[in-house]
Amino acid sequence: MFAFWTVLSVCLLEGGRAAYFSQEPQDQVVVSGQSVTLPCVIVGYRGMVQWTKDGLALGGERDLPGWTRYSIMGEPMSDEHSLLIDSAELADDAVYECQATQAALRSHRARLTVLVPPEDPTVDDGPVVRLKAHAPYNLTCRASGAKPAAEITWYREGELQEAAVYSKSLMEDGKRELSSSMLLITPEDQDTGRAFTCHVSNPAAPAGKQTSVTLNVQHPPTVTLSVEPQTVLEGAKVLFVCFASANPEITGYRWAKGGVPISEANGDSLEATVDHTYFTDPVSCEVSNSVGSTNVSTLVDVQFGPKLMSEPKPQSVDVGMDAAFTCSWTGNPPLTLAWTKVGSSVVLSNGNTLQLKAVTQEDAGSYACKAIVPRIGVAEQEVTLTVNGPPLITAEPTQHAAKGGNGKLECFIDSTPLPDKIVWSFGETTLSGGSSGRFTVTTASVAGGVMSSLVITETTAHDFSVRYNCSAWNRFGEGVALLTLQEQEVLPLMIIVGAAAGGGAILLTCIIVIILLCCRNSGKAKKSTRLSKSDIRVQIVHSDHNVARTNEDEEEDVKEPMAPNSESPGTSRTEHSDLLEEEEDERAELKDPTNGYYNVRTHEDLHIRSSFSDYVPNPRPIYTPSSQLPHSPLYSQQPSQPRIYDYRHRYGTATGGRTAYEQQQYPREPVYGGSAYLPAPYGRAFTSYVKPATYEKVDSYDPSDQASKVSSSSRFSYASSQVSSQQSDFGRPTQQRMQTHV
Repeated sequence: MFAFWTVLSVCLLEGGRAAYFSQEPQDQVVVSGQSVTLPCVIVGYRGMVQWTKDGLALGGERDLPGWTRYSIMGEPMSDEHSLLIDSAELADDAVYECQATQAALRSHRARLTVLVPPEDPTVDDGPVVRLKAHAPYNLTCRASGAKPAAEITWYREGELQEAAVYSKSLMEDGKRELSSSMLLITPEDQDTGRAFTCHVSNPAAPAGKQTSVTLNVQHPPTVTLSVEPQTVLEGAKVLFVCFASANPEITGYRWAKGGVPISEANGDSLEATVDHTYFTDPVSCEVSNSVGSTNVSTLVDVQFGPKLMSEPKPQSVDVGMDAAFTCSWTGNPPLTLAWTKVGSSVVLSNGNTLQLKAVTQEDAGSYACKAIVPRIGVAEQEVTLTVNGPPLITAEPTQHAAKGGNGKLECFIDSTPLPDKIVWSFGETTLSGGSSGRFTVTTASVAGGVMSSLVITETTAHDFSVRYNCSAWNRFGEGVALLTLQEQEVLPLMIIVGAAAGGGAILLTCIIVIILLCCRNSGKAKKSTRLSKSDIRVQIVHSDHNVARTNEDEEEDVKEPMAPNSESPGTSRTEHSDLLEEEEDERAELKDPTNGYYNVRTHEDLHIRSSFSDYVPNPRPIYTPSSQLPHSPLYSQQPSQPRIYDYRHRYGTATGGRTAYEQQQYPREPVYGGSAYLPAPYGRAFTSYVKPATYEKVDSYDPSDQASKVSSSSRFSYASSQVSSQQSDFGRPTQQRMQTHV
């Protein structure tokens, strides 16, 4: 059959002119749903004409069976063979070709492009988009099924938005495309209700399509935290107030300080008493709703004194090395730092760190890091620097001791580290510890170092002529101190006693003169006076050791107010003075009915002696040193001072020697060589009267009644007024009468 048509065509062509295309199909674009015609006109050809689609023959019949929307137009004899496509679809998008098979003619290939409009655009999460305020969000609009891909444009309340990001991709059919556009927005609280419009278009739909969405901006609480007052002193009260607005409504408040919740606070305000921590630890208010929570914090401007934040650490360094101390303070208002060495006012540094270069042993000690807050307060922290070096020895170059007594030489060793060895050397002797003959070395730890002592027993002249060397060693080196022992000058005991006795005698004379002058003046004004026991004082200067009195002495002293008992050593008596004799005539003018003698009677059963009785005072110790003082020349040569004692309660008479109370109450002291009383070279002790402070005026003199007044002893009884005399035999009215010469 093919051969037949070939032969026929050749015959036809040979019989006439050659066939050709007068009109060929061209590329065309059609919108989906529209009809399109692909022209094909072949001149001089009477054979079969067929169309191919993407190389596939559609058939030679004019109605193209199997392709319901396809047909070949025109009459065969009119040379027109155009292809009609009714209601073009995306499937019609292909390459078409018109062929005259008997003439072996083929037309140009024609591309039919079918355009597809986009589907209605969509916006994610629309039509009401719920957003969080201040949270960035991408509004996304999508347009699918378009050929070509749709263009997308955004509008905000009719205003074009240029910042959208556009993208497209092929769909599964490989012909249509999906396009999308993302518009980044950061919604604010006031954007609630605003409309955003997405407009899409392509050549198939030049008018385009659009859709709109409305924003519903939900936001967590907007919080403002205030404090009143803002600037306060430490210990004052402040009020925190938390203002908040939210969409949706607020669900709760939570307070915290320095990140630690305050459980008792749950409202929109908080009252607190602030301290320095409020200056560094913020107070926060957290407000919540269903969307989220907002936390706002604030500090309080608390003014407070220095607070130590970082404490300096003690350091121990070797000589020549560097040392550094660091301390940190906080305070408000801003503070000033000052480093000084304890005991000095020189400021070494004003920073947090104190640098000491190439330290020496003199740099050792305590350093103070002082912080000063203006108008608020001052504080400091001390730190110790220990400098390791050779021992430093401190000692008095010349030390003293009494010849024949015990002597002591001392040296103080300041050594870090502690000395490995301490040695005393003098003459041919070297001693580091213990005893050697008369020499003993002792070492004791004291504050700040070591005290080493060289004790010399029974010093000799040679001990005062040598030099003593106190040496100490440690791993850094040696320290040396040279000392000498000087003899202590001590006055002889007898010189001291004599000087004291002489001074006492002078004092006694002065007192007697004053008393006589006072008595003379008062005697002229008052003819009748009475002495009270509180007006008599006795000063003991010195006394004899067991001085016996003879009968002649007693008779000789019959006019003296007091005489020592021969059996009572250490008692005192009063002697006449020349001044008393010179005033004898004036005293006679007083006309004392007792002729100058007062009978003091204490008991009815007293044994009355016809002669003047001895007065025995209660012995009193002149000097009572500590019982721990040793017997040595260092202590035995000290001068003693006379003492004044009140003997008002002792003016009675005694028949014997010292009582048992005296012997027990005042034992002998060893300081003065076996006696508690100062020795004297005289046979009598010296006493003195002090001028009476007051006189009692006696009623008018009645000779008939005076004897009874005198004998009653109620007026002139000298009972003790002191607690100690109440336990003494001399304090009770059991003595014989005493005749006192005035």
